[in-house]
Amino acid sequence: MAERRELRQFLLLVFPLLIPCFALWYLLAAPLAMPAIGLAGMALTSWFPETVNAFYVQGPEGVLLTTFGQLDGRPVPAGKSDYQLGFTVDSRLLSYSLPFYTALHLATRKKDYLGSYLTGALVLYALMIISLVCVCLKDLVHTLGPAFIEQPDALVPHPNVIALLYQFCVLLLPTMAPELLWAWQSRDTELALEVLGDRAVAPSGAD
Repeated sequence: MAERRELRQFLLLVFPLLIPCFALWYLLAAPLAMPAIGLAGMALTSWFPETVNAFYVQGPEGVLLTTFGQLDGRPVPAGKSDYQLGFTVDSRLLSYSLPFYTALHLATRKKDYLGSYLTGALVLYALMIISLVCVCLKDLVHTLGPAFIEQPDALVPHPNVIALLYQFCVLLLPTMAPELLWAWQSRDTELALEVLGDRAVAPSGAD
């Protein structure tokens, strides 16, 4: 049956497509991360100028340097320490939404492949930038504690809010966002008509 053919074709394509999509993503992880880390760094240094010194690219990872060092196990201004506190953030924990979405998109027959794909990729990339900021907030809270949370010149979200945002951005968003985005963009395809049946078809002449 024609209806079953659409779903069968999608399943036969999507799993093999995951392999080259993820392989290409792994090879291009560093250049993919560069703009996102740069924009996240601009947001963090503007939001917390007294705390964040820089957030720069090191391969697929971002390195966040704070304005603090450590003395006797406690964070102190960097001038009172021999080094700056910092940490790395692996962008691949967040950016794997892109190859996942790419495989879903390419496995679905559509009229407009390129336009809808670019729109979806931009949405996922924007979410990745926001997620990078949330991951850095969690690391700042964990590394600096009250020195970060209680700074007087910046509005810092409550640590519980930061923890929830971190969990959502790392554990849920990279898988949920591409699935939901693909489903929305595929709502008028023959695959959607097959899976949802008459519910996917807007009634044109119904009373």
